[in-house]
Amino acid sequence: MTRLHLVNGFLGSGKTTAIVQAAREHMARGERVGVVTNDQGRFLVDTAFVRAQQIPVVQVTGGCFCCSFDQLLDVLTDLNDDARPDVIYAESVGSCADLVATVVLPLRAKPELSVTCESLSVFADSRLLLRLFRGEPLPFSDSVLYIMESQLEEAGTLVLNKIDLLDDAAVKELLAFSEERLPGRPVLAQNSLDQRHVLRWIEMIDSGGAQAPRFPARVDYDRYGEGETQLAWVDRALSAEDLGIGGRMQVIAMVREIAQALAEHRVPVAHVKFHVSCPGASAKISLTTLSQTGWESEIPDVAGAVELLVNARVQAESERAGDWIDAALERACVQSGGGWRVVTADTLTPQAPRRPY
Repeated sequence: MTRLHLVNGFLGSGKTTAIVQAAREHMARGERVGVVTNDQGRFLVDTAFVRAQQIPVVQVTGGCFCCSFDQLLDVLTDLNDDARPDVIYAESVGSCADLVATVVLPLRAKPELSVTCESLSVFADSRLLLRLFRGEPLPFSDSVLYIMESQLEEAGTLVLNKIDLLDDAAVKELLAFSEERLPGRPVLAQNSLDQRHVLRWIEMIDSGGAQAPRFPARVDYDRYGEGETQLAWVDRALSAEDLGIGGRMQVIAMVREIAQALAEHRVPVAHVKFHVSCPGASAKISLTTLSQTGWESEIPDVAGAVELLVNARVQAESERAGDWIDAALERACVQSGGGWRVVTADTLTPQAPRRPY
């Protein structure tokens, strides 16, 4: 039987980074691994990033796992047939909740599947969660935050991610809050770029210490749906056929213009992700705050045929957010002298979820 580990958590919590690090560890042990990504959109930075690591990956698009269970079954079957993995990590879109009722229990009711659901990990950005527990102001509405709170309630294990961005006292405070507010489940304080932390997570989920709850959480689908429909998805795919010297600076200009545009309009940002690739080089850049620094060093030298994916997940009216991002990209292209074209453009507001099971 293939071991299936479900991974949930709010947008920007660092799920994909942890999964890729875990997949590398499994492959180093001689195990075959596969990944399922998930999103409301069609052109996913995370899928491109995982594929660039030479990890077999399939995706569920057009809706979260909770509303796309049949599609999830199909891609799990395809992944099993094609890659024959020993372990699969399935990452739900960061606005998904109620996985126990809509995925875990239905999977358990299908013994004919060659996949067994071993765990449900829920990731949280430690900085965001600490502010939530402290009662400090947050950029998102109560309805959007309700999605995050619902995710936390059904964690088999809670992963407090990005602890390297907090000092020791804050990490200790967050652990105490977590044990008080979310009792009865394992809690890991984790930096997913630290392989020791990833090994500890793998050990927990592979040993049965992070099993999903036996009973679903009580999710208010009206509030859940209200939160979903307050979010905007803006996806853009761009390409340049013959980029010369200075390509890296052009990509930096695009990222910078988008961040500045969203900041000027005071848009609450869950994440803005970019994946840039050309023959011989690729990189993922993820901004979870618009004041984030140091991302420029992650962009490699690019030349020749270059592709850029943009996935923005923000709280805003979707068409306005799309217009702001398009204007930012146009400014960056004009400054660089052109050469880029938009290949695909998707802008959407997620539909309110419906429970299929």
